[in-house]
Amino acid sequence: MLIRAGHTEAGCDLAHMAGLMPAAVICEIIKEDGEMARLPDLVEFAKLHGLKIGAIADLIEYRSHNEKLVERVAQRKVQTSYGEFDLFTYTDKILLQTHLALVKGDIQQQEETLVRVHEPLSVMDFLEQVSYPNSTSVHDALQKISQSPAGVLVLMHHPETSANLLARAATKMEGHHALWDSRSYGTGAQILRDLNVGKMRLMATPRKIPSMAGFGLEVVGYTQAHS
Repeated sequence: MLIRAGHTEAGCDLAHMAGLMPAAVICEIIKEDGEMARLPDLVEFAKLHGLKIGAIADLIEYRSHNEKLVERVAQRKVQTSYGEFDLFTYTDKILLQTHLALVKGDIQQQEETLVRVHEPLSVMDFLEQVSYPNSTSVHDALQKISQSPAGVLVLMHHPETSANLLARAATKMEGHHALWDSRSYGTGAQILRDLNVGKMRLMATPRKIPSMAGFGLEVVGYTQAHS
């Protein structure tokens, strides 16, 4: 649930928290007209049948307050071409992967923070300095953050195979080289919360993402690094 926020994961988590086998059956509730029931319909359905309603955001909030899937293992300052940043290193306790976060400024929950979550990380992200029309490169993100009062660049690491590197090195990319993996958004969210991020303006193309309210994060807007 803290890695990927979905109804399937929520069902298994609830069963596990109740001391039962972490398995569940989920289904859609259909109204008499054949349409899928929405929250107002479900509230009435629950009253009629004496059922309780729980929100995924509430479950995430409860678990994020009582469990941590990432651990901060190191912190130091690094000098980049875009100035000095604080480098935070995290270990993913589930997949045992290492993720990095480059931070500038004093991060305050109630103040807007410029944020870029970049994945998967490749050595080519640092070799090739290029601006993409519909995405944000590592260099673009660092430059934009360096010009802002406060910002965070999270570098999500996933193993890069020889085949991945060959494909990336041999082909000129016109945009971001891989699709965002929604299963890892919870890991990135926990890193951002550990860094005291609250309100954030994402350097990304606007898209539908799972609610981050359970992590105490609020997306206040989007921006492109080269805008």
